[in-house]
Amino acid sequence: MMTPLCLLLTSVLVFTGGAFVALLCCKSDRASIYISGIAGVVGSLAGLAASVPVMLAGKAITYVHAGPFPFTHFTVRFDALAAFMVFVIALLVLVASIYSFSYVQEYEGRGAWAMGFFTNLFVASMIALVAVDNAFYFLVFFELMSLSSYFLVIFDQNEEAVEAGFLYFLIAHAGSILILGSFFIFWWQTGSLDFSAFREAKLSAPLASIAFVLAFLGFGAKAGMVPLHSWLPRAHPAAPSHASALMSGVMVKIGVFGIIKVGVDLLG
Repeated sequence: MMTPLCLLLTSVLVFTGGAFVALLCCKSDRASIYISGIAGVVGSLAGLAASVPVMLAGKAITYVHAGPFPFTHFTVRFDALAAFMVFVIALLVLVASIYSFSYVQEYEGRGAWAMGFFTNLFVASMIALVAVDNAFYFLVFFELMSLSSYFLVIFDQNEEAVEAGFLYFLIAHAGSILILGSFFIFWWQTGSLDFSAFREAKLSAPLASIAFVLAFLGFGAKAGMVPLHSWLPRAHPAAPSHASALMSGVMVKIGVFGIIKVGVDLLG
């Protein structure tokens, strides 16, 4: 029987593999549509199977792989919060993937392979993001999520989509800078980018407040909170329907997840 961590890794690898196989099928949109959809279904089922046991057990599962540099240590912490997020992501992606088999047919001959590539990459980055326990990789996957969703927003390449994408790009990266500032405070006090070190940091009240406010605003931008919400009503309708559903139903929840992660897990 596969462990939850193996199932989680399988989910991420299936989505990533589906993305690149769809890319390789750029000369056959029909093939890329089915490959992308099948990867979405299989990856989602693996994600659901990984998350349920962890949510029921309520115990964190950790994995550490040393990198060549201290900041590149790849650390995974699959706890109840991460498992809940993976469950939500996988459930909604499963529905969207089934729907995509018929909907994406409309884009055959119009770059459906690119849509499959960015959609699967978008999902893989979200699942990886909620499970990693290192600020460096968290920011890498956060940026990958933002970039892949940006290309989905501008996919139709009409004036409205391009303008919505530009606004989304600006606000998303303004949020990333704020999150980077929050993590910088933790790194400054601990000398480490591992979230385990962040949890043990004894930040002074002023520094803890600044770190939380920066994270709140940064993740709030991704969650579409006022006053950083102006991108949301323009970007979501511009994206293809199944991608819009994932952005509305899942990606904005990543913003809420980030606020809880910093405010409760790292500072709590």
